[in-house]
Amino acid sequence: MIRIGHNPNTNMLPMFHFLSKEHPLLESITAEPTGHNAMLSDGRIDMAPISAFSYGEHWQDYAILPNLSVSTKGRVGSILLFSKVPLENLDGMIVALTDTSATSVNLTKILLHQYYGVVPRYLTMSSSLQEMFAKADAALLIADAAIQAALLQPECYIYDLGEEWFNYTGCSMTYAVWAFPKRLITERKEEVFTVYQMLIAAKTKALINMEDIVKTCQTMLGGSLEFWRDYFTQFNYGLDKTTVAGLEKYLNLCFEQNLLSSRPVLQFWPEE
Repeated sequence: MIRIGHNPNTNMLPMFHFLSKEHPLLESITAEPTGHNAMLSDGRIDMAPISAFSYGEHWQDYAILPNLSVSTKGRVGSILLFSKVPLENLDGMIVALTDTSATSVNLTKILLHQYYGVVPRYLTMSSSLQEMFAKADAALLIADAAIQAALLQPECYIYDLGEEWFNYTGCSMTYAVWAFPKRLITERKEEVFTVYQMLIAAKTKALINMEDIVKTCQTMLGGSLEFWRDYFTQFNYGLDKTTVAGLEKYLNLCFEQNLLSSRPVLQFWPEE
């Protein structure tokens, strides 16, 4: 059996909606991205859509499944920095960071430090905009928590970090990759490959039946069908050459900003 991480957020539905929940080869463990990052690292799960940053921390031990990611080229709609002041005014001020993300937390630091030239003080908190704003001048929220906060139309500046990244780099941004320990290539090769084929098939079916995904999201969080149709137009759930180049750009900047201790090298399996 392969223990896989299940991410319950709406942006991950195209990965999971059509994946068998009763298959004897699969056991699903639900958590937010940071939970899966820790579980994969300490061996509680075998495979997960982990934070791209977490792959960078463990690149010597992990392999990436090809053609699977959560990426955008431009706006993402659910990785949002809410701020009481323009970002260029955040130097020395307090930025609250969600405790559910690694990729977006470090993307925030790269954008603020390298592109806006500001160095705030950081505070990690649970994902509540009201509680974050009680202690900080800006707040990073991701996934469904970000969507729900934005739908309430708070009176503040709202920055889409996918859009900010694209504006400054011209690159796509990859937030999550499917990773697993390299040792499984020799220990459980056939099982890993079978699960990989299942994930690809589930993703392909979802992309053909996006109206099912859209209606499910509306049931989960509200909003209009038009909102959710537009939301999913920007997502890329594959890993083509352009997306890989953006991922490498992000990980290299993490290393150059001393957010990672070594410069990651991407290794994919199965090789295609």
